[in-house]
Amino acid sequence: MARRRKFMTRQWWNALRGAFLVILTLAALSAQADWRQEIQTKVQNGAVLAVNQKGEVLFSYHADRPFMPASTLKVPTALAALKILGENYRYKTDFFVDAERNLYVKGYGDPFLISEELALIAQALRAKGLKTVQNMILDGSYFGADVQIPGLAGSLNPYDAYNGALLANFNTINIIKNGGQIQSGEPQTPMTEITRVLAANAPQGKSRINVALHEREAALYPGYLLKEFLAQTGIVVTGNIRLGTVPAGAQPFLSYASSKSLKEVLEAALKYSQNLVMNQLVLTMGAEKYGAPASLAKGKKVLEDFLRRELGLTNFNVEEGSGISRQNHITALEMDKVLVKFFPYYQLLPVKNGMWVKTGTLTGVAGLVGYFQSRSQGWVRFVILLNQASNLRDAIAFGLFQNLQ
Repeated sequence: MARRRKFMTRQWWNALRGAFLVILTLAALSAQADWRQEIQTKVQNGAVLAVNQKGEVLFSYHADRPFMPASTLKVPTALAALKILGENYRYKTDFFVDAERNLYVKGYGDPFLISEELALIAQALRAKGLKTVQNMILDGSYFGADVQIPGLAGSLNPYDAYNGALLANFNTINIIKNGGQIQSGEPQTPMTEITRVLAANAPQGKSRINVALHEREAALYPGYLLKEFLAQTGIVVTGNIRLGTVPAGAQPFLSYASSKSLKEVLEAALKYSQNLVMNQLVLTMGAEKYGAPASLAKGKKVLEDFLRRELGLTNFNVEEGSGISRQNHITALEMDKVLVKFFPYYQLLPVKNGMWVKTGTLTGVAGLVGYFQSRSQGWVRFVILLNQASNLRDAIAFGLFQNLQ
């Protein structure tokens, strides 16, 4: 009898334990359904996708529908540049001289021809033996004269600056105006004649001038800036600065390689979401593949061919390489294919809340793509593309990060 009671007790405990496990399982499934539903309610018009390092889909919502990516498109463009140009690629700027002591400057699209780089160039020219310059002639013919990036608004913002084969400081000038006094807004950037002219109508206080809105001044600005750095090394430009091309009789004097590798350029461009830099890369890839002059059509073809042939993408449209055009479209599934191949370079992406990410923002567009580590899933790739008024990308990303641990 005692044995029978013990047997019955064991059966009762087993049944109770089974019921408890069922309750726990149902609760877990309910909680999982709740967070998934919560993410879906945040997506009025968009897509969300999360995939682990084994390729297993952890979350998917409208992942096969194309949406505007905004600046998340910089990740595919960066990957194409790394694979096509090479991570150690360095832009060059060539210098020539003639018998009249004229200095010719030929640009090839270096997007980081900034004040610090121009100072190094001046020192290199001095070390090479340059002492005096009559006229300085600027040659920007490596890029076509009709390069127009769709989506540029022509504002004062640096991300609206226009592209060119020879440009300085991202085609922008920072100034400080106090009464009638104008000074440079950057200690590393000297004042130039062009700066004073363009700053005449600037507001009081700190402001930023988009030089590209003034076509002639934008083309001449690198020369005027280089003139100031040459003067600092003791090299005087006695004549004028003008536009032109390198004549056949000019002798090569210096071929200057940028101090920044492509990886370094991309790290900065992805961190600060520099549209100009990404489209300089697209134009460069086009010229490298199909020859000068660079054009957006050539660059687009190289980028599209890479995405189709190397990554197998089919459901996308790219009009330029930065994401500023509203005609760019891509699905979350296609973007995930990019993230698979970009993973070796994930550290080029900015870190935000424990995730390596690239954001994208236009009016009515918010995107976030990248990677995070999960205790249970290993590395997780995720894509958030929202084409809606409410920007809930961070809340969605946090939901994925928290619930996929």
